Amino acid sequence: MRHFLAATMAALTLPLAVGLAQADPVAEGATKTLNFTISVKEQTKSQWSSTAIARVLKAQCVMVAGPATQVSWSGPTPEQQAALDQSQANAAAFQQNYAPSDQMMGNMQAMMDKCGEDEACIQAEVMKMSQTPEVQAMVGKQEQAKKDVAGLTPDLGPARYQVWAAQSCSGTLAVNDSYFTSDPGGEGGYGAFQDTTTAQGEQPIDPQAIHVTAQTDSVGKTTSYRLAAPVEATFASVSQKDGAGQRKIQLLSETALPPEIGPLKGVLGTQKSTISGENGSVIVSFSK
Repeated sequence: MRHFLAATMAALTLPLAVGLAQADPVAEGATKTLNFTISVKEQTKSQWSSTAIARVLKAQCVMVAGPATQVSWSGPTPEQQAALDQSQANAAAFQQNYAPSDQMMGNMQAMMDKCGEDEACIQAEVMKMSQTPEVQAMVGKQEQAKKDVAGLTPDLGPARYQVWAAQSCSGTLAVNDSYFTSDPGGEGGYGAFQDTTTAQGEQPIDPQAIHVTAQTDSVGKTTSYRLAAPVEATFASVSQKDGAGQRKIQLLSETALPPEIGPLKGVLGTQKSTISGENGSVIVSFSK
């Protein structure tokens, strides 16, 4: 009887946890090398200036797999949320049906205060308590309680999602930019000039500036990516007007990366996505 009461109380505190059903994820801590390229091409033109930029980030990251989960980083699906809501409703019903009354809890506390660690005393008091109508009713509910406990854990499907974090990265930024300026000058054309500045070359970039996270779906066989590219480097430039110089250039210009790229077909496979902007596009490609 004492064991049944303890089991009942434990059931009331069961977490609404996910199950451990597996799809086909890799072991937590596994590593894979991810190669990706971000190519930026844009052209702009206004009354007094124009630009033509071509920039390419080539990067390589060692990715580490996190634990497999049933819920994606975007949160539960409508079906999963419905299962969670139902399990919470089931938990409330379970507590209402099987929770000991305040009087019983008081009696149990009084028993423990009286008996302490005296097992013989506890056994005698439990035998007395087992004859009460409430405990007799609880005994009659044991089989149903076992069935109802199953409804406390929501069925969220298999553990299909894994988040991969970048452990270490390296990369280079290449640019081939051209900037044209046509300054009409002041009244009468005073100070007017035209100038074309070009910047070209390839530079290694700070590995800490590369931010990439991937989420694989071993059931859907897809991968989603979250990228941040505050990548920049300093390149030699040549101005027709001012001669040689240097120019700090960032990878991205006007076309921004979306918060999430994907889901793309393949599990950390060969994939490609094009993000279109008003004046050009950014192409992101992945390979392993």
